Amino acid sequence: MPVPDFYLVADGNAYALDDNGIAFGAPVNNDNTVDWDHSYDFSEDLEEDEVEYIAHMCQVLLKAQALTHEFHHEVLVK
Repeated sequence: MPVPDFYLVADGNAYALDDNGIAFGAPVNNDNTVDWDHSYDFSEDLEEDEVEYIAHMCQVLLKAQALTHEFHHEVLVK
């Protein structure tokens, strides 16, 4: 798995989006590097609170991605 342009790290996991906008995760090593070689899709047999947390992290990821894109590529006009 190639390293994504944008990802968030929280609670020992990295949250990212693939080229198709599908969310996936990867474990974070003890030295705080992300192990992209062992990335995983979010399984369907998650608890409801886990699904809500993952959805929240993906929403934050999308906002960070959009804000970064806006900062680097948009011109503000008043």
